[in-house]
Amino acid sequence: MKKSFLLIAIIALIFASCQDEGDGTPVVINPNASITCKIDGSTWTALTRVTTNTAGNFIINGTTFNGDALNISTLGDTPGTYPLGTLSYNSTGSYSPKASNPDSLYTAINGTVEITEVDTQNKRVSGTFSFNCTNALNQTLSIAITEGVFSYLSYH
Repeated sequence: MKKSFLLIAIIALIFASCQDEGDGTPVVINPNASITCKIDGSTWTALTRVTTNTAGNFIINGTTFNGDALNISTLGDTPGTYPLGTLSYNSTGSYSPKASNPDSLYTAINGTVEITEVDTQNKRVSGTFSFNCTNALNQTLSIAITEGVFSYLSYH
């Protein structure tokens, strides 16, 4: 089953690597894009990355082959440091070891995301992040997200 899923994922990535701009010009997905961090000391690397800039806010999502997901949302789209935490900060971070199970959601209680570069011409964003988070249903469970880096993420 895992081999079938991997094959489907690879085929989907190949087909998704060229998108049509509407005028017939293909858009090649940026192969240099990455999201990495350490989750409780273990290295984590996103297999898929989706970044949007909506109403002046970046929303950055990464997922792995195992189905876990990392999400960061900033209240702003310019270089700078944004505090992460509860909704009172308006910038949030979350991690879910099992994205298909809402009970596994961990939300940031403190931390930061720093946008270091915004390339508006090529529509790419880079930066760093770290945050501590607790389980949404059981706040005695916590996870530390450290040494986070996102590089050359293409956004739309």
